Amino acid sequence: MHEINLFCFGFGQVAKNFINNLIKNKIKINLITTSRQKTGEYNYLNLNYINFNFHEKSFDQNLIKEIDKFSHILISTPPINSKDLFLELLNSNYNLLNKSKWITYLSSTSVYGDHKGAWVDEDSKLFPNSKKGRIRLKIENRWKILSKYYPIQIFRLAGIYSKEQNLITSIKKNNSRIIKKKDHKFSRVHLEDISGFLLNSLENFKSGEIYNIADDKPISNEEVLNEILDKYALKPPVIIDYENLEDSTLKEFYLVSKKVKNNKAKDFFNYKLIYPTIREGLNLL
Repeated sequence: MHEINLFCFGFGQVAKNFINNLIKNKIKINLITTSRQKTGEYNYLNLNYINFNFHEKSFDQNLIKEIDKFSHILISTPPINSKDLFLELLNSNYNLLNKSKWITYLSSTSVYGDHKGAWVDEDSKLFPNSKKGRIRLKIENRWKILSKYYPIQIFRLAGIYSKEQNLITSIKKNNSRIIKKKDHKFSRVHLEDISGFLLNSLENFKSGEIYNIADDKPISNEEVLNEILDKYALKPPVIIDYENLEDSTLKEFYLVSKKVKNNKAKDFFNYKLIYPTIREGLNLL
């Protein structure tokens, strides 16, 4: 593949890193995006593209005229007020997808809910016990129905971190809290590995499939804390016992415990993780 017509619905860290990966692999990109920025021509990594202003309540109507020209679509925006804005846009415009060859919806492993620390895979039961997880599952189900008619795959992303945003940078900014809860491990995935899976899926695609995008070894922040402090000579962050948490969002997160298997994605896309665990991702090894 030497050229791609790509529409990014949402242009955050995942979409931008994907663009970076395409450029590194010498793939020519014709790109349009949506964001809260005003409609106009922009440049990213020397790539000229057009962004269309898009808000929950209003968007640049010229976008509709452009979508069906793009064969590849990445939907990376999270739900807003319980709705997937791209699905809302499609409600009366499904013909916009008629020329699509590749549509990827980025979901979340929050759809699994609490599995008491057990491993989960794409066939595991789904009983999300957070509002965000329930919304994600509802939206996933709509995308699964559409995948009977259009080329759609779903990536369930674990907790994302990157070189710019991770536990080390949080500790350095003095805004990190380590939650102490016995045996609570959770899955993550490095931003570069997400774009690696996306890249490999361009030529290895099966509609209607769901893939967990996670690293190999769930680890708690508490497990790697001393390694981080020793290597980077940092001041220890505040450590809070789970039982004393007052933040309802954090408490909801730590209430859920599961470990996410990634075998299906690695096998199907023939992908080797750049960062198999957070230790590689944080350069602790």
